[in-house]
Amino acid sequence: MSFKPVPTKKFKKFLKEKGLVCIRTSGDHEYWDRPDDSLPRPVTIIGCDKEIPAFHIKTNLKNLGLDYSDFEEEISKL
Repeated sequence: MSFKPVPTKKFKKFLKEKGLVCIRTSGDHEYWDRPDDSLPRPVTIIGCDKEIPAFHIKTNLKNLGLDYSDFEEEISKL
């Protein structure tokens, strides 16, 4: 399994599909969480970058409790 960068627009769309909303921004960083605040910690991305780096995807999927193969399948449909 090799993680690949994903366009930021696609990743944001994926987060919205998973029920997350942008709860705040700080500089270039965006913090995403579920409205019920049920994640152990918010998903953090740099919203102005063209792509989300593979390492950030890996850590954010772990935080969301998701498997990369499921993510790959879902992101390809967006």
